Amino acid sequence: MTDPLVRALLAHLERGLDAGALRRDLEIALGPARTSPQPQVTAPSAAGAAEADVLARLMLSDILDDTILGARPNDKPFPLRLVLGALAEHIGSRKNERARELSLVLASALNLYFRAELDEEVRVRVGYEASRSFYSFAAAAGLDRDLVARSAPLLAALLTSQLERVRFESVDHVAVFDSQLHERDRGSDPHSARVTARASFLARVTATGTVRMKAQVRT
Repeated sequence: MTDPLVRALLAHLERGLDAGALRRDLEIALGPARTSPQPQVTAPSAAGAAEADVLARLMLSDILDDTILGARPNDKPFPLRLVLGALAEHIGSRKNERARELSLVLASALNLYFRAELDEEVRVRVGYEASRSFYSFAAAAGLDRDLVARSAPLLAALLTSQLERVRFESVDHVAVFDSQLHERDRGSDPHSARVTARASFLARVTATGTVRMKAQVRT
């Protein structure tokens, strides 16, 4: 046998295991004692916290009132809270790429509307396009029709809160096409008066009730 460790152990077994001598010979055979390397502790990633903060701001959590974000099932704003929850879910998911893309469009439109310094004329246009994005996202995400109908007037009121001379109205309760209030969206049957889907809000002048921008609907 040529292994120094084995030779040292056998020799001490023969001598009755002199503990002190065994320790010295093992140190000679094995070399100096080595300290086990300490596990590296990774500092908490700042990237994860930053990503969470961006998502929270994208969802307007620093702007929206707690009556919306903390709404309970019996509270009036609860449908809007559910829609915002679905919006956040699809932004972070790749299961439905179309819904994910449209969730980003809607979130971006809402952030531009509520965060940017805009003239009212421009804000009305951005709000109108945000309402179009709302219906497009709801369709792509397969949101329940009743949920969309209940959350639409809440979103319209929320958008109106930033305006002085114009108000938005949802038309989810409308079943018959009215050329004074509606425009047919792409894919509509031009000969049908039955409204089958809504594609935007209606915008009116607050003081007079005059239609400022017609609601897009599908017939």
